[in-house]
Amino acid sequence: MISVQSRPLLLSGSSMRKYFIFLVMGVACTPQKQLIDHKPSNVKPKPTESSPNKSAKIDTVHWKDVTKTDPKTTASNPTENKTTSTDKKPDDKVVIAEKKIGFPSLKKQNKSSNSLDILAMIPFKTNEFDSLQNKLPAGSQRFIQFYAGAKMAIEEMKLEGGKKVKLQVLDAQSKDPINDILPNMETIAPHVIIGPYKAEHLKSCAEWAKRNETILISPWISSSTIADDNPFYIQAKAGLTTHYKAINDHARANFNIKNIILVSKTQEDSKGRYFNDTTLYSQRITEKTISEDDLSNSQNPVLTPILLNEGPTVFILPLGSSKDENYIYQFLRRVSLEKGTKEVIVYGMYKWIELKSDILDYINTQKIRLSISNYFDPESAEVRNFKKKYFNEYREFPSEEALEGYDLMKYVIRGSRNGEHPFHWNKTLPNYNYLETQFQIVPVYKTKKKQELEAADYFENSFVKIVEIRSNRYRVLD
Repeated sequence: MISVQSRPLLLSGSSMRKYFIFLVMGVACTPQKQLIDHKPSNVKPKPTESSPNKSAKIDTVHWKDVTKTDPKTTASNPTENKTTSTDKKPDDKVVIAEKKIGFPSLKKQNKSSNSLDILAMIPFKTNEFDSLQNKLPAGSQRFIQFYAGAKMAIEEMKLEGGKKVKLQVLDAQSKDPINDILPNMETIAPHVIIGPYKAEHLKSCAEWAKRNETILISPWISSSTIADDNPFYIQAKAGLTTHYKAINDHARANFNIKNIILVSKTQEDSKGRYFNDTTLYSQRITEKTISEDDLSNSQNPVLTPILLNEGPTVFILPLGSSKDENYIYQFLRRVSLEKGTKEVIVYGMYKWIELKSDILDYINTQKIRLSISNYFDPESAEVRNFKKKYFNEYREFPSEEALEGYDLMKYVIRGSRNGEHPFHWNKTLPNYNYLETQFQIVPVYKTKKKQELEAADYFENSFVKIVEIRSNRYRVLD
């Protein structure tokens, strides 16, 4: 069994705030050195009784607020068209063949071969820090945890040898990376960029990364509209199409096709093109449109007429947006009220565990199966060891964001040490164990023609598992 991720309370309210103060001070008073090698401090301050935190070690990392350069110096690299793609066809994912037909020939970039240069653009919101009330900006804690986990990974990987890691960290919350940050790096582009958080900034950065042959990794956004014809762009989490396919394949493999019902809010919101793609599936799943008004207000049974008398009724509810929260809740409420002694199974999305607690209550008590990209076993020796190290380092309990930062940074460093740049083109890289995910990086093609030419639009981590949750603990289903 695997525990459901939660956002733990801070052990000490002052600890994370003091950690954040160092970020503010670093951004305001940064030395002129641009790329800083992470080196452990030789002197570790002893925590006092009133403030038992070790976050003061952060002063070994320098924070630079990069100033804007003369636009004339970047005239040869204009910003590419930012029009969002409207292609909504399912993305096909196949393993890269040995002959990379559609991959560009790498130019000789002026990149260091003796070090791994990483730029992390993380929205810490240092400009919103309230020093008078000693109050963290809303939403910044998750990104501080992400960075803290990544920093731990760098320190651990140094013990394994290999290339020196040089990390530059920027608070990209209010800056436009394509205008304020990246023009300063045209001469010597970093090997890897992590972030930024905003979708419009990410799209611009993807074009810059493509021109400069820099790997761009998005830890937080997964969308098919960010990049086109860009094999340098990686999404660290599976996109919706991959989740749909995992749910579809699992349901079809475990139940009779006649028992499965695809549920849609309206005909316009139908996801039938993903679940009944005739190029992938010979049998068609029945689709039913059930309105939110009927689920919420009807005095008559809504689901009872379509429940099967023999065998389980298997609903697929491919909704994961916060705007679908009420629909999801009302549907699960109806299942609970109307199923009686009949067996009902519902397939849903990973986002459900982030919605209101009433939905999580149904997930814990009903037969609900979710597609999940990130989960961890709190009883495993590796996770317990990480939590202990993290607490000893920062005097805080780690959240799932800390594990995400830790896993992602280890993947980047390992990839750079085992393959040529860009390392994710190499399908023969060895597999490693991580704390809460696996990195099954595959190319995504938006059209069949691109697939035939192996002209990847982008790459993504296709790792997805189907799980059930009982008493706030995951059970991974085969």
